[in-house]
Amino acid sequence: MPNAIDLTTVAAVNAILNQAPTADSALLQAEITAYSQNILTRTGRGFLSGVRAYKERYNGNGSLELALRNYPILAVSSLSINGIAIPASPDYQQAGYVIDTEGSGAFIGLIGSQNGLGPALPDDRWAVRPGSWGSYGSAPPLGEAPYRFAQGLQNVAVAYVAGYTVNAAAEANTAPVSPGPYTVAVANKATFWADQGVTLDDGTSLEAVASAPGAMQYIAPQWNVAPLGVYTFNSAQAGVALNFSYAYGAPPFDLQEAAGRLVAEMYRKRTWIGQSSQMQPQVGTTAYSRLEVEIGSAMVIERYKMRFLV
Repeated sequence: MPNAIDLTTVAAVNAILNQAPTADSALLQAEITAYSQNILTRTGRGFLSGVRAYKERYNGNGSLELALRNYPILAVSSLSINGIAIPASPDYQQAGYVIDTEGSGAFIGLIGSQNGLGPALPDDRWAVRPGSWGSYGSAPPLGEAPYRFAQGLQNVAVAYVAGYTVNAAAEANTAPVSPGPYTVAVANKATFWADQGVTLDDGTSLEAVASAPGAMQYIAPQWNVAPLGVYTFNSAQAGVALNFSYAYGAPPFDLQEAAGRLVAEMYRKRTWIGQSSQMQPQVGTTAYSRLEVEIGSAMVIERYKMRFLV
């Protein structure tokens, strides 16, 4: 049976091997899960197969930023430091927490100063005292202190969603005819992440609304909210051909390919375990690669290694 950590599929491995589905499907599936775990171990990552929600605690580091164990970070639902709830910054200008989208997307950061977020916090429990405001030790404005992830043991609590998504562009489907219901489930409904728009065949866009869709409007599904990956339309769209664009949780394409090639290689190697070469009468010698992981796959796997100490 497929496992949640799988980075490829039996069908994909058969395609790489250029073979039809075989009686070895169970063996291939077992190897897919085993070598997906191998990749997780090599990279130091916990999950690379899509999107997951996490609730974790961290030691405060006294810095403006904190790296989370799972990334890229897609959304943060709550953050508290020393038991004090920190709101989200609405615009990366006003005080609060933000997701640092540069590079790996592994960091959350704090914007603002103590007096920039309402009343003073008791005992400055998550603000560093003045004295290191600027890179050259310049003092902050009188009475203010920059926000920090105050040093402490497991004093930072964060709930967030992280992982990898890929895009489905212009997936074709047709709204049901009368009497409805006028709903459409997309192909990757189980791992749906975010709507990216619905259009008619001629490219005309429909409008996304929160409730009670009218003609040329729709309600988009939300991640992890039942019914998963289901769009809702007005009866005016009954029987209309539509194109759906959305993001869904899945391993990045290069990692899918690397995992598939790794499994295919190990599947072939089972016929010459322990051999480095074999004499072929009147033909010559066949030499076998002794590399544990083929170089191309190893280079891809290297890109997903955990880069931060958390």
